[in-house]
Amino acid sequence: MMHPYRCEICGETTLMANPPQRCPFCGSAQIRVVPAAEWIDYGKVDMSEQSYKDCQKALDLELKNYAFYKCAAANAQSQMTQAIFERLMEQEYEHAEVFAEAMGIPLPEAPIRSCSSEDAKNMRRSNKHETTAIKFYTEVANRAPEPRIQQIFKAIAEVENEHLMVTNVYLYR
Repeated sequence: MMHPYRCEICGETTLMANPPQRCPFCGSAQIRVVPAAEWIDYGKVDMSEQSYKDCQKALDLELKNYAFYKCAAANAQSQMTQAIFERLMEQEYEHAEVFAEAMGIPLPEAPIRSCSSEDAKNMRRSNKHETTAIKFYTEVANRAPEPRIQQIFKAIAEVENEHLMVTNVYLYR
């Protein structure tokens, strides 16, 4: 029997017999996917000026990474790398939505980003993007005074680490 589950990070709902291993939308770990009846809508978060600036920087990073992956998917050399870049693109966009919602602002339009026509170059560039995001998000998760902001940054840092592992598998195979 199918049950509704919602992600504590992105709020998206999925119907499954059991909670998924990861949120199918933002990639958060299974522990963050709860029965829909237990889900809390945090909406806009009251946050310090520093946390707001950190969310703004994260939103900018996520939109730029989304645009990069969109370009990389459009220029992919194989169906496999196209699928990888598309999934990463979708998750980065979902992350951008999470930050915009926490800030209480509409999601800005994504910039246009360039990329290589070579998958290996795009994977290396992806690796740099993900490493930058992981470092920043971990720092913010450790310094933010608001529990919800800590939760968001920690969860998204974990997902970005998964993205890094995906690109590493491709680069070092």
